[in-house]
Amino acid sequence: MNNTILKEMSLIGDYATLSHGRVRYQVAGPANGDPVLLVHGLIGHFHIWDRNFNVLVEQGFRVLRTDLYGRGFSDRVKHPHNTSLFVSQLDELLQHVGMNGPVNLIGLSMGGAVITRFATTFPDRVKSMLWVDSYGIPTPENPLMRITRPRILGELLIGSIGGPVLRQAPNRGVYEREKHVDFNRWFSAPLVVKGSKRALLSTLRNFMLEDHTPHFQLVNEMNIPKQMVWGRHDRVLPLEYGKRLHGFIPSAGFQEFDQSGHLPHFEEPEIFNILMINHLHS
Repeated sequence: MNNTILKEMSLIGDYATLSHGRVRYQVAGPANGDPVLLVHGLIGHFHIWDRNFNVLVEQGFRVLRTDLYGRGFSDRVKHPHNTSLFVSQLDELLQHVGMNGPVNLIGLSMGGAVITRFATTFPDRVKSMLWVDSYGIPTPENPLMRITRPRILGELLIGSIGGPVLRQAPNRGVYEREKHVDFNRWFSAPLVVKGSKRALLSTLRNFMLEDHTPHFQLVNEMNIPKQMVWGRHDRVLPLEYGKRLHGFIPSAGFQEFDQSGHLPHFEEPEIFNILMINHLHS
């Protein structure tokens, strides 16, 4: 079944060869539409935006989504998976599709930290920002962080137990699992691509342990619309984590989603899409 899912997924979107490798992306909407960039999280790919992408296109936005390096169908590059890698990917891809002006940025989980780093690198190219259960404050005591940090041991552990653990990890993201019985299967499917575990390990060591909060504070001073949303039942980054992160960027709005875990845009798309469209029009 996973092979079928993988084949179907691989046929969606286009591919661009950038400085560090080949990346998959999809762009749609009128050429003169207000540009929106969607960035997924640590273990994911651009299909996590399936319930939002077409809504934006129908509203007249020019929408771009991509698989970050090491995820989905983008290359498993050997470059350290750090801030410069992800920011350069977004920079080059935006130029590739002709989005050269200010862009509305929307980031999920780790993608929230990625768009924040993009914003502080290219402040003149940001029109608005929306964070969905965003990462930003390092969590060095997280069990996954602790076991993968040591050299050699980390490689051994992620090589031996990484596959099963990663394939089940997405289940923690949804609140009402019985409503999303197929979620884990399609969400984790690209993890079988060779190099996925190595890419994750590199990301944990080089990006996830970095303290991104000073950059949230810098974005706080930017005179642009800013909004944060959080699932009240998030087991990945609990609501209290979200409130702590919001403390670094109090100029952003903060909206809780009552029936969501880590993925309010996926679990409550109707409510989220209304909030998102209103935010983009603000």
